[in-house]
Amino acid sequence: MSAKSERVRINPDIVFREEDEGAFLFDPDSGRICYLNDSGITIWKLCKKPMETDRIINAISSEYPEVAPERISKDCLSFLEDLQGFGFLGKNTAG
Repeated sequence: MSAKSERVRINPDIVFREEDEGAFLFDPDSGRICYLNDSGITIWKLCKKPMETDRIINAISSEYPEVAPERISKDCLSFLEDLQGFGFLGKNTAG
């Protein structure tokens, strides 16, 4: 995923289960499971409606003002890319 903002969306087939200490994503088609920490949960919830990556990064930056914006941007883009690679997220093609 590039630094250029693109819109991402949740794969509607993915099961999201929030627990006391995090959350899990489950893809029933592949059997793949992914653990999410608090930041990951926030990002996942932001993606419930198709959202641009720069808006996601801004939301996370406001939650963690003590972290350098460049670090947050890099980490968020890497996380979103991983979720797309595993099939948990997709690109929104409908403008």
